[in-house]
Amino acid sequence: MSRTCEVCGRGKASGKQVSFSNRKSNRTYELNLQKTTIVVDGKEKSVRACTKCIKSAKAK
Repeated sequence: MSRTCEVCGRGKASGKQVSFSNRKSNRTYELNLQKTTIVVDGKEKSVRACTKCIKSAKAK
């Protein structure tokens, strides 16, 4: 199972890890995925959603 949000489709992001001596190495930023249930057309569905989507759904 891939580390992508089933609601918005976001996935891993890549960037650089910078040490104190300013040496740079590649790294990946993982999403904060949580298992949650959402209601779609009156039915509850279990999905893996990022916390950004969960927070925006609670605000609506």
